[in-house]
This record gives sequence, structure tokens and C-alpha cells, in this order.
Amino acid sequence: MDKNQKLLKRLSKKEFTAAQEALDNLFAGNHNTLNIKKLTGQKDLYRVRVQNIRIIFLKQADDIEVLEISRRNEKTYKRY
Repeated sequence: MDKNQKLLKRLSKKEFTAAQEALDNLFAGNHNTLNIKKLTGQKDLYRVRVQNIRIIFLKQADDIEVLEISRRNEKTYKRY
């Protein structure tokens, strides 16, 4: 089980549902319903904000790779 799956497992039911819905919309291409921002200083890195949860992903052409799902804190964006 990777780090993202562990976080999803620890979320409350409400948070899990919101995160799962955001992931489904992200992979389906429904970006207009999501709060997406490009990460400053990065070429292809973006984040989706869902309540207190951040989904950081890499977007290249039509391919999307989720790098991290985490709760927002001071360390969330340090690796990027």
C-alpha cells in the first residue's frame, strides 16, 4: 500500500468522498468543476484543492499522474 492509499484510508467518509470525486473528475477531464492551480516555478505540476486536502499531479499532454495526496500543511509543497 503506497502513501496515497494510506492517506485516503485515514480520511473521514465525507473527505474521502470529496477526494474520490475530485480524482474521478480529474481523470475524466472535467477540470471546470475543480480548483486547479499551476505550482509556481514548475513546468507541468498542478494541484487540486479539496477542502483541506491537496492532490498534486503531473500533466503532460493528455496523461495525468498523481504524485501526492496529502493534507495541507507547511510541508505540502516543499518537495516541489
